[in-house]
Amino acid sequence: MKTKLKVGVLSELTQAAYEKEFKRLSKAAFTQANSEETAVTLYVKREHKFACGTTGPLMLIAKLDAQWKKQAKEDLKGDKKMVMIAKAFVQEGENGATLEVSPIKGNAPLAKIAKEAKAILKKAKLTLNEFVAGSAAAEVTSAAGAAEEEQEGPQETAQTEEPKAKEEAKTTEDAASDDTASAGPESTTIDPKLEKKKAKARQVMAKMLENLQKIESKLQK
Repeated sequence: MKTKLKVGVLSELTQAAYEKEFKRLSKAAFTQANSEETAVTLYVKREHKFACGTTGPLMLIAKLDAQWKKQAKEDLKGDKKMVMIAKAFVQEGENGATLEVSPIKGNAPLAKIAKEAKAILKKAKLTLNEFVAGSAAAEVTSAAGAAEEEQEGPQETAQTEEPKAKEEAKTTEDAASDDTASAGPESTTIDPKLEKKKAKARQVMAKMLENLQKIESKLQK
């Protein structure tokens, strides 16, 4: 779910062309980014000067490539109240669909973005709502983000993250083993609390291994 807009030709982008691309991305989000686990990046620049002479918000719901990430970093060097980088996904409900937004960088107020982009959001049948990212989603986002950044620069970070993830996974596995051992070899009664601890440890270990696999997959590309 990547945008067709290229950073190099933003100076030639008209508002009509932008709105057409936003409509395409928002429509795709209903099926491709419809949960916290499948959330993508929301890039917002509140005041963009379009080639046709108009000024308004430039908002993208997409997986940003290296050039867009570089552009976002440049934008954040300016007035942070005019920029927002967030994780977002579409959630449908009885009262319509909302674009659930969890800000990551930038200080642009969501209420002002909603007001400034009201017309285009209405066409996409979306309203904005802020949510707090869950811990599991935050772990996945962090691991995936680290791997993506490695494609843009030195590989030291990913090389550090890989053994760290393996070490954390091993530590979690050892902790689960210790909990099992503490129950005693002659124990015939199943302790519900112990079982919950073991199940939780296995879930955490599985998530760490999943993150590690994503990092390794990114580095192999």
